[in-house]
Amino acid sequence: MADSGGRERTAALAYLEVAAAHGIDYIFGLPGTSGQEFIGTIVDQEKIRFILALHETCVVSMADGYARVSGRPTLAQVSTLPGTANAVGALYDAYRDRSPVIVTSTHVDTRIMGRDSHTEGRDLVDLTRQFTKWSCEVHRADRIAEALNRAFKVASSPPKGPVYLSLPSNLLAEQIQAEIPQTERYRIVPRMAPDPEALQEATRLLVEAKRPLIVAGSGVATAGATAELVKLAEMVAAPVVMEPRYSFLSFPASHPFSFQIPERQVTFKLPVWGEPDLIFAVGCRLIREYRYLPEPAIKPETRCVHIEEDPWEIGKVFPVDLGIVADARSALRSLLETVPAHLDRANGKRKAERLECLKEAKEKARVELEARVKQDWDSAPINPARLVREMDRLLDEDALIVNESPTTKDILTSIFRFTPKRAYFSNSSGGYLGWGLGAAIGAKLASPSRRVAACLGDGSAMFGVHGLWTMAKYRIPLVVIVFNNRAYMAVKNQFRGSDERIRLAGELGADLVDPEINFARLAQTFGIFGQRVEQPEEIAPALQRALEERGPALVDVVISQKSRKD
Repeated sequence: MADSGGRERTAALAYLEVAAAHGIDYIFGLPGTSGQEFIGTIVDQEKIRFILALHETCVVSMADGYARVSGRPTLAQVSTLPGTANAVGALYDAYRDRSPVIVTSTHVDTRIMGRDSHTEGRDLVDLTRQFTKWSCEVHRADRIAEALNRAFKVASSPPKGPVYLSLPSNLLAEQIQAEIPQTERYRIVPRMAPDPEALQEATRLLVEAKRPLIVAGSGVATAGATAELVKLAEMVAAPVVMEPRYSFLSFPASHPFSFQIPERQVTFKLPVWGEPDLIFAVGCRLIREYRYLPEPAIKPETRCVHIEEDPWEIGKVFPVDLGIVADARSALRSLLETVPAHLDRANGKRKAERLECLKEAKEKARVELEARVKQDWDSAPINPARLVREMDRLLDEDALIVNESPTTKDILTSIFRFTPKRAYFSNSSGGYLGWGLGAAIGAKLASPSRRVAACLGDGSAMFGVHGLWTMAKYRIPLVVIVFNNRAYMAVKNQFRGSDERIRLAGELGADLVDPEINFARLAQTFGIFGQRVEQPEEIAPALQRALEERGPALVDVVISQKSRKD
Protein backbone atom coordinates (compact mmCIF):
# COMPACT_ATOMS: atom_id res chain seq x y z
CA MET A 1 0.00 0.00 0.00
CA ALA A 2 1.08 3.60 -0.55
CA ASP A 3 2.70 5.32 2.39
CA SER A 4 1.32 8.85 2.76
CA GLY A 5 4.06 9.78 5.18
CA GLY A 6 7.02 11.93 4.25
CA ARG A 7 9.82 9.75 5.64
CA GLU A 8 13.24 9.87 4.02
CA ARG A 9 13.97 7.40 1.26
CA THR A 10 15.84 7.29 -2.03
CA ALA A 11 13.98 8.29 -5.17
CA ALA A 12 14.49 4.72 -6.48
CA LEU A 13 12.75 3.31 -3.41
CA ALA A 14 9.93 5.81 -3.83
CA TYR A 15 9.59 4.61 -7.44
CA LEU A 16 9.16 1.02 -6.28
CA GLU A 17 6.70 1.99 -3.56
CA VAL A 18 4.50 3.73 -6.12
CA ALA A 19 4.76 0.71 -8.43
CA ALA A 20 3.79 -1.68 -5.63
CA ALA A 21 0.85 0.53 -4.67
CA HIS A 22 -0.42 0.22 -8.23
CA GLY A 23 -0.31 -3.57 -8.01
CA ILE A 24 2.85 -4.15 -10.04
CA ASP A 25 4.18 -7.70 -9.69
CA TYR A 26 6.89 -7.60 -12.36
CA ILE A 27 9.21 -5.04 -13.86
CA PHE A 28 10.58 -6.13 -17.22
CA GLY A 29 13.94 -4.66 -17.97
CA LEU A 30 17.47 -4.35 -19.22
CA PRO A 31 19.12 -1.95 -16.75
CA GLY A 32 22.34 -1.06 -18.55
CA THR A 33 25.35 0.49 -16.84
CA SER A 34 23.30 3.42 -15.53
CA GLY A 35 20.78 1.21 -13.74
CA GLN A 36 22.84 0.18 -10.74
CA GLU A 37 20.76 2.17 -8.24
CA PHE A 38 17.54 0.88 -9.71
CA ILE A 39 18.61 -2.79 -9.59
CA GLY A 40 20.19 -2.46 -6.17
CA THR A 41 16.93 -1.11 -4.76
CA ILE A 42 14.94 -3.99 -6.27
CA VAL A 43 17.32 -6.42 -4.57
CA ASP A 44 16.47 -4.84 -1.21
CA GLN A 45 12.73 -5.53 -1.48
CA GLU A 46 10.51 -8.58 -2.05
CA LYS A 47 7.26 -7.23 -3.48
CA ILE A 48 8.25 -6.79 -7.11
CA ARG A 49 10.15 -9.27 -9.28
CA PHE A 50 12.55 -8.14 -11.99
CA ILE A 51 12.54 -10.06 -15.29
CA LEU A 52 15.71 -9.60 -17.33
CA ALA A 53 15.85 -9.67 -21.13
CA LEU A 54 18.68 -9.46 -23.66
CA HIS A 55 17.17 -6.72 -25.83
CA GLU A 56 14.81 -3.82 -25.27
CA THR A 57 12.36 -5.09 -27.90
CA CYS A 58 11.77 -8.09 -25.66
CA VAL A 59 11.59 -5.87 -22.54
CA VAL A 60 8.80 -3.65 -23.86
CA SER A 61 6.99 -6.51 -25.61
CA MET A 62 6.89 -8.54 -22.39
CA ALA A 63 5.37 -5.56 -20.59
CA ASP A 64 2.95 -5.13 -23.50
CA GLY A 65 1.80 -8.76 -23.37
CA TYR A 66 1.38 -8.62 -19.60
CA ALA A 67 -0.63 -5.38 -19.87
CA ARG A 68 -2.91 -6.80 -22.57
CA VAL A 69 -3.81 -9.84 -20.48
CA SER A 70 -4.06 -8.09 -17.12
CA GLY A 71 -5.66 -4.93 -18.46
CA ARG A 72 -3.41 -2.90 -16.13
CA PRO A 73 -0.42 -0.64 -16.75
CA THR A 74 2.87 -2.55 -16.65
CA LEU A 75 6.43 -1.32 -16.21
CA ALA A 76 9.38 -1.71 -18.57
CA GLN A 77 12.81 -0.35 -17.54
CA VAL A 78 15.53 0.50 -20.10
CA SER A 79 18.69 2.58 -20.16
CA THR A 80 19.63 5.94 -21.70
CA LEU A 81 19.65 6.65 -25.44
CA PRO A 82 20.67 3.18 -26.75
CA GLY A 83 18.05 1.40 -24.64
CA THR A 84 15.36 3.91 -25.52
CA ALA A 85 16.19 3.75 -29.23
CA ASN A 86 16.01 -0.05 -29.15
CA ALA A 87 12.65 0.15 -27.37
CA VAL A 88 10.99 2.53 -29.81
CA GLY A 89 9.75 -0.14 -32.23
CA ALA A 90 8.00 -2.15 -29.53
CA LEU A 91 6.70 1.12 -28.06
CA TYR A 92 5.18 1.81 -31.48
CA ASP A 93 3.35 -1.54 -31.33
CA ALA A 94 1.98 -0.70 -27.89
CA TYR A 95 0.88 2.74 -29.05
CA ARG A 96 -0.94 1.44 -32.09
CA ASP A 97 -2.82 -1.09 -29.96
CA ARG A 98 -3.48 1.17 -26.96
CA SER A 99 -1.52 -1.00 -24.57
CA PRO A 100 -0.87 0.70 -21.19
CA VAL A 101 2.89 0.14 -21.05
CA ILE A 102 4.97 2.50 -18.94
CA VAL A 103 8.57 2.68 -20.13
CA THR A 104 10.98 4.29 -17.70
CA SER A 105 14.55 4.91 -18.77
CA THR A 106 17.57 6.05 -16.89
CA HIS A 107 19.34 9.01 -18.43
CA VAL A 108 22.89 10.24 -17.95
CA ASP A 109 23.91 11.95 -14.73
CA THR A 110 22.66 15.56 -14.69
CA ARG A 111 26.14 16.72 -13.68
CA ILE A 112 27.57 15.66 -17.05
CA MET A 113 24.46 16.22 -19.15
CA GLY A 114 25.08 18.42 -22.18
CA ARG A 115 28.74 17.41 -22.48
CA ASP A 116 28.12 14.79 -25.19
CA SER A 117 28.77 12.17 -22.51
CA HIS A 118 28.62 8.39 -22.83
CA THR A 119 25.16 7.18 -24.04
CA GLU A 120 23.74 10.70 -23.86
CA GLY A 121 20.85 11.62 -26.13
CA ARG A 122 19.91 15.14 -27.07
CA ASP A 123 16.23 14.68 -26.30
CA LEU A 124 14.84 11.28 -25.24
CA VAL A 125 11.40 12.79 -24.71
CA ASP A 126 11.20 14.05 -28.29
CA LEU A 127 12.43 10.67 -29.55
CA THR A 128 9.48 8.86 -27.93
CA ARG A 129 6.74 11.50 -28.00
CA GLN A 130 5.06 10.36 -31.22
CA PHE A 131 4.64 6.82 -29.81
CA THR A 132 3.18 7.72 -26.42
CA LYS A 133 0.27 9.46 -24.76
CA TRP A 134 2.75 11.34 -22.59
CA SER A 135 6.55 11.58 -22.53
CA CYS A 136 8.44 13.45 -19.85
CA GLU A 137 11.87 13.87 -18.29
CA VAL A 138 11.93 14.35 -14.52
CA HIS A 139 14.45 16.92 -13.30
CA ARG A 140 13.99 16.65 -9.52
CA ALA A 141 14.42 13.52 -7.41
CA ASP A 142 11.44 14.41 -5.23
CA ARG A 143 9.19 14.50 -8.31
CA ILE A 144 9.92 10.96 -9.52
CA ALA A 145 7.17 9.35 -7.42
CA GLU A 146 4.70 12.01 -8.53
CA ALA A 147 5.58 11.56 -12.21
CA LEU A 148 5.32 7.76 -12.03
CA ASN A 149 1.96 7.96 -10.31
CA ARG A 150 0.76 10.29 -13.08
CA ALA A 151 2.12 7.86 -15.68
CA PHE A 152 -0.16 5.13 -14.29
CA LYS A 153 -3.15 7.45 -14.49
CA VAL A 154 -2.40 8.56 -18.05
CA ALA A 155 -1.67 5.05 -19.33
CA SER A 156 -4.89 3.59 -17.90
CA SER A 157 -7.33 6.37 -18.79
CA PRO A 158 -9.25 6.05 -22.08
CA PRO A 159 -8.04 5.66 -24.67
CA LYS A 160 -5.28 3.66 -23.00
CA GLY A 161 -1.73 3.87 -24.25
CA PRO A 162 1.97 3.91 -23.39
CA VAL A 163 3.88 6.50 -21.38
CA TYR A 164 7.61 7.24 -21.30
CA LEU A 165 9.61 8.73 -18.41
CA SER A 166 13.28 9.70 -18.58
CA LEU A 167 14.94 9.57 -15.14
CA PRO A 168 18.51 10.91 -14.77
CA SER A 169 20.45 8.16 -13.04
CA ASN A 170 21.92 10.26 -10.23
CA LEU A 171 18.45 11.42 -9.13
CA LEU A 172 17.44 7.83 -8.32
CA ALA A 173 20.12 7.65 -5.62
CA GLU A 174 19.19 10.91 -3.95
CA GLN A 175 17.58 10.87 -0.52
CA ILE A 176 14.23 12.63 -0.63
CA GLN A 177 11.68 13.82 1.89
CA ALA A 178 8.43 13.43 -0.01
CA GLU A 179 5.03 11.86 0.38
CA ILE A 180 4.16 8.81 -1.69
CA PRO A 181 0.90 9.52 -3.57
CA GLN A 182 -2.20 7.74 -2.32
CA THR A 183 -2.71 5.85 -5.57
CA GLU A 184 -6.35 4.96 -4.94
CA ARG A 185 -7.17 8.67 -5.10
CA TYR A 186 -5.85 9.03 -8.65
CA ARG A 187 -7.72 6.22 -10.40
CA ILE A 188 -10.25 6.81 -13.17
CA VAL A 189 -13.27 4.66 -14.00
CA PRO A 190 -12.80 4.03 -17.74
CA ARG A 191 -16.47 4.14 -18.71
CA MET A 192 -18.18 6.66 -20.98
CA ALA A 193 -21.92 6.19 -21.45
CA PRO A 194 -23.37 7.15 -24.85
CA ASP A 195 -25.55 10.21 -25.33
CA PRO A 196 -29.16 8.97 -24.83
CA GLU A 197 -30.59 10.76 -27.89
CA ALA A 198 -27.76 9.57 -30.12
CA LEU A 199 -28.24 6.04 -28.81
CA GLN A 200 -31.92 6.10 -29.73
CA GLU A 201 -31.01 7.18 -33.26
CA ALA A 202 -28.38 4.45 -33.49
CA THR A 203 -30.97 1.91 -32.36
CA ARG A 204 -33.43 3.09 -35.00
CA LEU A 205 -30.86 2.87 -37.79
CA LEU A 206 -29.83 -0.63 -36.70
CA VAL A 207 -33.39 -1.96 -36.43
CA GLU A 208 -34.59 -0.43 -39.71
CA ALA A 209 -31.61 -1.61 -41.77
CA LYS A 210 -32.27 -4.45 -44.21
CA ARG A 211 -28.72 -5.82 -44.35
CA PRO A 212 -26.79 -4.46 -41.35
CA LEU A 213 -23.22 -5.54 -40.68
CA ILE A 214 -21.63 -5.20 -37.27
CA VAL A 215 -17.92 -4.34 -37.37
CA ALA A 216 -16.32 -5.21 -34.03
CA GLY A 217 -13.10 -3.66 -32.88
CA SER A 218 -10.48 -4.62 -30.34
CA GLY A 219 -12.13 -2.17 -27.96
CA VAL A 220 -14.99 -4.62 -27.44
CA ALA A 221 -12.61 -7.25 -26.03
CA THR A 222 -10.55 -4.83 -23.95
CA ALA A 223 -13.76 -3.44 -22.44
CA GLY A 224 -14.89 -6.97 -21.53
CA ALA A 225 -17.98 -6.63 -23.71
CA THR A 226 -17.83 -9.70 -25.96
CA ALA A 227 -20.87 -11.31 -24.30
CA GLU A 228 -22.90 -8.14 -24.85
CA LEU A 229 -21.86 -8.04 -28.51
CA VAL A 230 -22.96 -11.64 -28.99
CA LYS A 231 -26.36 -10.85 -27.48
CA LEU A 232 -26.83 -7.80 -29.71
CA ALA A 233 -25.90 -9.70 -32.87
CA GLU A 234 -28.34 -12.47 -31.99
CA MET A 235 -31.06 -9.99 -31.08
CA VAL A 236 -31.03 -8.32 -34.51
CA ALA A 237 -29.69 -11.30 -36.51
CA ALA A 238 -26.72 -9.45 -37.98
CA PRO A 239 -23.37 -10.86 -39.11
CA VAL A 240 -20.23 -9.72 -37.31
CA VAL A 241 -16.79 -9.13 -38.77
CA MET A 242 -13.66 -7.87 -37.06
CA GLU A 243 -12.23 -4.51 -38.04
CA PRO A 244 -9.34 -4.81 -40.51
CA ARG A 245 -5.99 -5.23 -38.73
CA TYR A 246 -7.39 -5.88 -35.28
CA SER A 247 -5.30 -6.80 -32.24
CA PHE A 248 -7.90 -8.54 -30.02
CA LEU A 249 -10.52 -10.99 -31.30
CA SER A 250 -13.76 -9.55 -29.92
CA PHE A 251 -16.30 -11.99 -31.35
CA PRO A 252 -16.03 -15.81 -31.15
CA ALA A 253 -14.93 -17.21 -34.51
CA SER A 254 -16.99 -20.32 -33.68
CA HIS A 255 -20.25 -18.32 -33.63
CA PRO A 256 -22.56 -18.90 -36.64
CA PHE A 257 -22.78 -15.12 -37.20
CA SER A 258 -18.99 -14.70 -37.38
CA PHE A 259 -17.45 -13.96 -40.78
CA GLN A 260 -14.01 -12.97 -42.02
CA ILE A 261 -13.09 -10.19 -44.40
CA PRO A 262 -9.73 -9.70 -46.12
CA GLU A 263 -7.46 -7.26 -44.33
CA ARG A 264 -5.37 -6.17 -47.28
CA GLN A 265 -8.09 -5.82 -49.92
CA VAL A 266 -10.84 -4.70 -47.59
CA THR A 267 -14.41 -5.38 -48.60
CA PHE A 268 -17.49 -5.62 -46.43
CA LYS A 269 -19.42 -7.64 -49.03
CA LEU A 270 -20.19 -11.04 -47.52
CA PRO A 271 -21.20 -14.22 -49.39
CA VAL A 272 -24.98 -14.41 -49.89
CA TRP A 273 -25.55 -11.48 -47.50
CA GLY A 274 -24.05 -9.08 -50.04
CA GLU A 275 -23.17 -5.42 -49.49
CA PRO A 276 -24.48 -4.04 -46.20
CA ASP A 277 -26.82 -1.08 -46.21
CA LEU A 278 -25.61 -0.17 -42.70
CA ILE A 279 -22.21 -0.62 -41.08
CA PHE A 280 -22.58 -0.63 -37.32
CA ALA A 281 -19.04 -0.22 -35.96
CA VAL A 282 -18.31 -0.65 -32.25
CA GLY A 283 -15.03 -0.10 -30.41
CA CYS A 284 -12.89 0.13 -33.50
CA ARG A 285 -10.89 2.35 -35.80
CA LEU A 286 -13.19 1.05 -38.56
CA ILE A 287 -10.49 0.79 -41.22
CA ARG A 288 -6.73 0.89 -41.00
CA GLU A 289 -5.58 0.84 -44.60
CA TYR A 290 -2.80 -1.52 -45.62
CA ARG A 291 -2.41 -0.19 -49.12
CA TYR A 292 -4.12 2.27 -51.42
CA LEU A 293 -7.44 1.00 -52.72
CA PRO A 294 -8.84 2.70 -55.83
CA GLU A 295 -12.38 1.90 -54.67
CA PRO A 296 -13.32 2.88 -51.11
CA ALA A 297 -13.99 -0.06 -48.78
CA ILE A 298 -17.15 1.63 -47.55
CA LYS A 299 -19.50 2.46 -50.43
CA PRO A 300 -20.76 6.05 -50.52
CA GLU A 301 -24.38 4.87 -50.25
CA THR A 302 -23.71 2.70 -47.19
CA ARG A 303 -24.89 4.28 -43.96
CA CYS A 304 -22.55 4.11 -41.01
CA VAL A 305 -22.86 4.27 -37.22
CA HIS A 306 -19.54 4.42 -35.39
CA ILE A 307 -19.30 4.01 -31.60
CA GLU A 308 -15.80 4.57 -30.23
CA GLU A 309 -14.23 5.97 -27.06
CA ASP A 310 -11.65 8.02 -28.97
CA PRO A 311 -13.33 10.82 -30.98
CA TRP A 312 -10.24 11.06 -33.20
CA GLU A 313 -11.17 7.75 -34.81
CA ILE A 314 -14.76 8.72 -35.70
CA GLY A 315 -14.94 10.17 -39.20
CA LYS A 316 -11.14 10.15 -39.39
CA VAL A 317 -11.16 9.13 -43.06
CA PHE A 318 -14.58 7.78 -44.00
CA PRO A 319 -17.79 9.72 -43.35
CA VAL A 320 -20.28 8.49 -40.75
CA ASP A 321 -23.99 9.16 -40.40
CA LEU A 322 -23.83 8.96 -36.63
CA GLY A 323 -20.73 9.09 -34.44
CA ILE A 324 -21.04 8.36 -30.74
CA VAL A 325 -18.26 8.78 -28.19
CA ALA A 326 -18.61 5.95 -25.68
CA ASP A 327 -16.77 2.87 -24.49
CA ALA A 328 -17.91 -0.38 -26.07
CA ARG A 329 -19.24 -1.98 -22.91
CA SER A 330 -21.40 0.97 -21.87
CA ALA A 331 -22.73 1.40 -25.41
CA LEU A 332 -23.56 -2.28 -25.94
CA ARG A 333 -25.28 -2.60 -22.59
CA SER A 334 -27.40 0.42 -23.40
CA LEU A 335 -28.25 -0.98 -26.83
CA LEU A 336 -29.41 -4.24 -25.27
CA GLU A 337 -31.93 -2.16 -23.31
CA THR A 338 -33.11 0.06 -26.19
CA VAL A 339 -33.26 -2.35 -29.15
CA PRO A 340 -36.10 -4.62 -27.89
CA ALA A 341 -38.50 -1.69 -27.63
CA HIS A 342 -37.96 -0.91 -31.34
CA LEU A 343 -38.57 -4.43 -32.58
CA ASP A 344 -42.05 -5.21 -33.93
CA ARG A 345 -43.81 -7.92 -35.90
CA ALA A 346 -42.19 -6.83 -39.16
CA ASN A 347 -38.80 -7.20 -37.57
CA GLY A 348 -39.71 -10.74 -36.54
CA LYS A 349 -40.33 -11.71 -40.16
CA ARG A 350 -37.18 -9.90 -41.28
CA LYS A 351 -35.16 -11.67 -38.57
CA ALA A 352 -36.32 -15.07 -39.81
CA GLU A 353 -35.24 -14.15 -43.33
CA ARG A 354 -31.88 -12.95 -42.06
CA LEU A 355 -31.30 -16.12 -40.09
CA GLU A 356 -31.90 -18.20 -43.20
CA CYS A 357 -29.60 -15.95 -45.20
CA LEU A 358 -26.87 -16.16 -42.55
CA LYS A 359 -27.17 -19.93 -42.43
CA GLU A 360 -26.68 -20.13 -46.19
CA ALA A 361 -23.78 -17.66 -46.10
CA LYS A 362 -22.05 -19.54 -43.31
CA GLU A 363 -22.39 -22.84 -45.15
CA LYS A 364 -20.91 -21.33 -48.30
CA ALA A 365 -17.97 -19.94 -46.32
CA ARG A 366 -17.51 -23.32 -44.60
CA VAL A 367 -17.41 -25.22 -47.89
CA GLU A 368 -14.85 -22.81 -49.35
CA LEU A 369 -12.74 -23.05 -46.22
CA GLU A 370 -12.80 -26.86 -46.16
CA ALA A 371 -11.73 -26.96 -49.81
CA ARG A 372 -8.80 -24.73 -48.90
CA VAL A 373 -7.92 -26.89 -45.91
CA LYS A 374 -7.98 -30.16 -47.85
CA GLN A 375 -5.84 -28.84 -50.69
CA ASP A 376 -2.35 -30.35 -50.37
CA TRP A 377 -3.39 -31.93 -47.05
CA ASP A 378 -0.67 -34.59 -47.22
CA SER A 379 1.98 -32.49 -48.93
CA ALA A 380 5.35 -31.31 -47.76
CA PRO A 381 6.15 -28.50 -47.17
CA ILE A 382 3.12 -28.59 -44.90
CA ASN A 383 -0.18 -26.89 -45.64
CA PRO A 384 -0.46 -24.34 -42.77
CA ALA A 385 -4.17 -25.14 -42.56
CA ARG A 386 -3.29 -28.67 -41.48
CA LEU A 387 -0.99 -27.34 -38.79
CA VAL A 388 -3.75 -25.08 -37.44
CA ARG A 389 -6.28 -27.92 -37.52
CA GLU A 390 -3.94 -30.03 -35.37
CA MET A 391 -3.40 -27.10 -33.00
CA ASP A 392 -7.15 -26.70 -32.69
CA ARG A 393 -7.51 -30.38 -31.80
CA LEU A 394 -4.72 -30.51 -29.21
CA LEU A 395 -4.66 -27.15 -27.46
CA ASP A 396 -6.71 -26.52 -24.33
CA GLU A 397 -10.28 -25.28 -24.43
CA ASP A 398 -9.23 -22.05 -22.71
CA ALA A 399 -5.99 -21.53 -24.61
CA LEU A 400 -4.66 -18.05 -25.37
CA ILE A 401 -3.02 -17.58 -28.76
CA VAL A 402 -0.51 -14.75 -29.19
CA ASN A 403 0.11 -14.33 -32.90
CA GLU A 404 2.92 -12.71 -34.86
CA SER A 405 2.67 -14.72 -38.03
CA PRO A 406 1.21 -12.05 -40.33
CA THR A 407 0.68 -14.03 -43.53
CA THR A 408 -1.01 -16.98 -41.81
CA LYS A 409 -3.26 -14.86 -39.58
CA ASP A 410 -6.33 -15.42 -41.75
CA ILE A 411 -5.76 -19.20 -41.74
CA LEU A 412 -5.27 -19.24 -37.99
CA THR A 413 -8.36 -17.18 -37.15
CA SER A 414 -10.64 -19.00 -39.60
CA ILE A 415 -9.66 -22.60 -38.73
CA PHE A 416 -8.79 -22.47 -35.04
CA ARG A 417 -12.06 -22.52 -33.09
CA PHE A 418 -11.96 -19.38 -31.01
CA THR A 419 -14.81 -19.84 -28.56
CA PRO A 420 -15.78 -17.45 -25.74
CA LYS A 421 -13.15 -19.24 -23.60
CA ARG A 422 -10.37 -19.30 -26.19
CA ALA A 423 -8.69 -15.94 -26.69
CA TYR A 424 -6.46 -14.31 -29.30
CA PHE A 425 -4.38 -11.19 -29.65
CA SER A 426 -1.73 -9.92 -32.02
CA ASN A 427 0.00 -6.66 -32.88
CA SER A 428 -2.24 -4.94 -35.36
CA SER A 429 0.45 -2.70 -36.82
CA GLY A 430 2.38 -5.67 -38.17
CA GLY A 431 5.19 -3.35 -39.22
CA TYR A 432 7.63 -3.72 -36.34
CA LEU A 433 8.73 -7.34 -36.04
CA GLY A 434 9.99 -9.17 -32.97
CA TRP A 435 7.03 -8.37 -30.73
CA GLY A 436 5.40 -11.79 -30.54
CA LEU A 437 7.74 -13.86 -28.37
CA GLY A 438 8.15 -11.18 -25.72
CA ALA A 439 4.41 -10.48 -25.71
CA ALA A 440 3.66 -14.18 -25.23
CA ILE A 441 6.13 -14.38 -22.31
CA GLY A 442 4.38 -11.44 -20.66
CA ALA A 443 0.97 -12.98 -21.35
CA LYS A 444 2.01 -16.24 -19.72
CA LEU A 445 3.31 -14.48 -16.62
CA ALA A 446 0.00 -12.61 -16.38
CA SER A 447 -2.01 -15.84 -16.69
CA PRO A 448 0.13 -18.62 -15.15
CA SER A 449 -2.71 -21.17 -14.96
CA ARG A 450 -3.68 -20.82 -18.62
CA ARG A 451 -2.14 -22.47 -21.67
CA VAL A 452 -0.46 -19.79 -23.80
CA ALA A 453 0.87 -20.51 -27.28
CA ALA A 454 2.94 -18.12 -29.36
CA CYS A 455 2.48 -18.42 -33.13
CA LEU A 456 5.43 -16.79 -34.87
CA GLY A 457 6.44 -16.39 -38.46
CA ASP A 458 10.06 -17.27 -39.09
CA GLY A 459 10.89 -13.69 -40.05
CA SER A 460 9.19 -12.32 -36.94
CA ALA A 461 10.85 -14.92 -34.74
CA MET A 462 14.35 -13.88 -35.77
CA PHE A 463 13.67 -10.27 -34.78
CA GLY A 464 12.76 -11.43 -31.28
CA VAL A 465 14.87 -14.57 -30.93
CA HIS A 466 16.63 -13.21 -27.82
CA GLY A 467 13.37 -13.89 -25.96
CA LEU A 468 14.34 -17.57 -25.91
CA TRP A 469 16.97 -16.76 -23.30
CA THR A 470 14.40 -15.16 -20.99
CA MET A 471 12.08 -18.15 -21.48
CA ALA A 472 14.88 -20.49 -20.53
CA LYS A 473 16.21 -18.47 -17.59
CA TYR A 474 12.83 -18.26 -15.83
CA ARG A 475 11.57 -21.65 -17.10
CA ILE A 476 8.42 -20.05 -18.46
CA PRO A 477 6.06 -22.85 -19.62
CA LEU A 478 5.24 -21.26 -22.96
CA VAL A 479 4.68 -23.23 -26.18
CA VAL A 480 6.14 -21.54 -29.27
CA ILE A 481 5.01 -22.67 -32.73
CA VAL A 482 7.06 -21.30 -35.63
CA PHE A 483 5.24 -21.10 -38.97
CA ASN A 484 8.44 -21.49 -40.96
CA ASN A 485 7.92 -20.73 -44.65
CA ARG A 486 11.59 -19.77 -45.08
CA ALA A 487 10.80 -16.27 -46.31
CA TYR A 488 9.50 -12.84 -45.51
CA MET A 489 6.23 -13.83 -47.15
CA ALA A 490 4.54 -10.48 -46.53
CA VAL A 491 7.30 -9.01 -48.69
CA LYS A 492 7.38 -11.82 -51.24
CA ASN A 493 3.63 -11.59 -51.81
CA GLN A 494 4.07 -8.02 -53.01
CA PHE A 495 6.39 -8.85 -55.91
CA ARG A 496 4.77 -8.56 -59.35
CA GLY A 497 5.76 -9.55 -62.87
CA SER A 498 6.80 -12.79 -64.53
CA ASP A 499 7.47 -15.94 -62.54
CA GLU A 500 11.19 -15.49 -63.21
CA ARG A 501 11.15 -11.89 -62.01
CA ILE A 502 9.30 -12.87 -58.84
CA ARG A 503 11.75 -15.73 -58.25
CA LEU A 504 14.77 -13.45 -58.61
CA ALA A 505 13.20 -10.74 -56.44
CA GLY A 506 12.45 -13.35 -53.79
CA GLU A 507 16.02 -14.62 -53.78
CA LEU A 508 17.30 -11.08 -53.49
CA GLY A 509 14.99 -9.60 -50.87
CA ALA A 510 12.72 -12.13 -49.19
CA ASP A 511 13.90 -15.75 -49.09
CA LEU A 512 15.48 -16.97 -45.83
CA VAL A 513 17.45 -19.90 -47.26
CA ASP A 514 21.10 -20.83 -47.85
CA PRO A 515 21.22 -21.29 -44.92
CA GLU A 516 17.75 -22.18 -43.69
CA ILE A 517 17.04 -21.31 -40.06
CA ASN A 518 16.43 -24.28 -37.80
CA PHE A 519 14.53 -22.84 -34.83
CA ALA A 520 14.43 -26.17 -33.02
CA ARG A 521 18.23 -26.19 -32.83
CA LEU A 522 18.23 -22.56 -31.72
CA ALA A 523 15.86 -23.45 -28.89
CA GLN A 524 18.04 -26.38 -27.88
CA THR A 525 21.09 -24.13 -27.51
CA PHE A 526 19.17 -22.34 -24.72
CA GLY A 527 18.21 -25.62 -23.07
CA ILE A 528 14.64 -25.45 -24.39
CA PHE A 529 12.84 -28.46 -25.84
CA GLY A 530 12.82 -27.98 -29.60
CA GLN A 531 11.57 -30.17 -32.43
CA ARG A 532 11.51 -29.55 -36.17
CA VAL A 533 8.55 -30.83 -38.18
CA GLU A 534 8.86 -31.37 -41.93
CA GLN A 535 6.16 -34.00 -42.64
CA PRO A 536 2.42 -33.67 -41.91
CA GLU A 537 2.24 -36.85 -39.83
CA GLU A 538 4.90 -35.41 -37.49
CA ILE A 539 2.77 -32.43 -36.42
CA ALA A 540 0.58 -34.06 -33.78
CA PRO A 541 3.34 -36.00 -31.96
CA ALA A 542 5.56 -32.92 -31.85
CA LEU A 543 2.79 -30.67 -30.52
CA GLN A 544 1.78 -33.27 -27.96
CA ARG A 545 5.37 -33.61 -26.77
CA ALA A 546 5.69 -29.82 -26.45
CA LEU A 547 2.43 -29.56 -24.51
CA GLU A 548 3.68 -32.18 -22.05
CA GLU A 549 6.79 -30.14 -21.21
CA ARG A 550 6.80 -28.58 -17.74
CA GLY A 551 8.96 -25.72 -19.02
CA PRO A 552 9.29 -23.88 -22.34
CA ALA A 553 8.99 -25.70 -25.66
CA LEU A 554 9.30 -24.82 -29.34
CA VAL A 555 8.01 -26.60 -32.44
CA ASP A 556 9.47 -25.46 -35.77
CA VAL A 557 7.06 -26.40 -38.57
CA VAL A 558 8.18 -26.12 -42.19
CA ILE A 559 5.11 -24.84 -44.08
CA SER A 560 4.41 -24.10 -47.73
CA GLN A 561 4.82 -20.69 -49.32
CA LYS A 562 1.33 -20.33 -50.68
CA SER A 563 0.48 -16.71 -51.31
CA ARG A 564 -2.51 -15.01 -49.74
CA LYS A 565 -5.59 -14.48 -51.89
CA ASP A 566 -5.77 -10.83 -50.85
